[in-house]
Amino acid sequence: MIRTIRRYPSRRSFGVVLTAVTALLLASCGSDPAQARSAAVVGDHVIQLDEVQAEVRWLLDHAPQAQQAREQRRIDQISSEIVRSRVVHELLAVAEERENLRVDETKVDELIEASGGVEEAARNIAVEPSRVRDVARDQLLLEQLGKHYQHRLSVHFVGAMITESDAEATDSEVARALGRRIAADPANVETILRDSGHQVIDRTITLADALNQDPELAISAVFGAEEGAVVVIRPSQQQVGWLVALIKDRTVRSDVEEPEEDQPVDPRLLYWAGLRQLQPIADELGVQINPRYGVWDDTGLAPAPSEEEVTGYQWESRTVQP
Repeated sequence: MIRTIRRYPSRRSFGVVLTAVTALLLASCGSDPAQARSAAVVGDHVIQLDEVQAEVRWLLDHAPQAQQAREQRRIDQISSEIVRSRVVHELLAVAEERENLRVDETKVDELIEASGGVEEAARNIAVEPSRVRDVARDQLLLEQLGKHYQHRLSVHFVGAMITESDAEATDSEVARALGRRIAADPANVETILRDSGHQVIDRTITLADALNQDPELAISAVFGAEEGAVVVIRPSQQQVGWLVALIKDRTVRSDVEEPEEDQPVDPRLLYWAGLRQLQPIADELGVQINPRYGVWDDTGLAPAPSEEEVTGYQWESRTVQP
């Protein structure tokens, strides 16, 4: 469990949103998006390659972050962040419609003004001016989405923490091998874990409790993966080890009312919780990334340079028996 949420973006200014995600990146028409001149394809929506390239050029001329990246030969990371932001925008548009979310446009105006106006915000958060309003609006929508699921969503998962490695396999490789075994035989997950010498974690938790008790778990793929999926993730940036978990149940209740005296949650944390709730939509629609930007990281919800550099892993399992 972590006691700080300093890694989450500020409500007062949305500039740190992209800065934080860029920092994490540092840590279809047919099967080939490049043939369609697309930067990415979300479902049947194409994110045009030339639009991403034009934004990169604008940033190199105006944004200190991009200029510094060029000096450090990291322009590819700026490009990947632009693609990530545009993919998130498309996924969020689907969530907005499905969940009937609404944003007060005056609050969007206030957020932009608090960041110095359109031009200043564009330079500071490294997006072209025409997208500043979208990015500000997306931040508010993601906070709403996190709050929307806060008391409705609960998950039941069974798994184990993997910290050991040896001369033959790293802890990541051990965790992935275990995850594949569970995906192939989910009905015997507890037996597989015990026979492998691991202590079984059997936990049911609501998103509301996780937000207050274990924020990093709340924004992880445990709360984004579909029922029956097996995830292998690092649940904490501050502790070693990989969590291998079978999502035995994922319940979203529609009959839950928000408590009158709800324990307050930092809007920055709600933002990340909302972002995580785009994972089921991404899995449903499918996200393809032009190879020049790497591959789509299902658990990281961002482009990764290669399959070997994704932040986690996810597999569909055989039918999970209740």
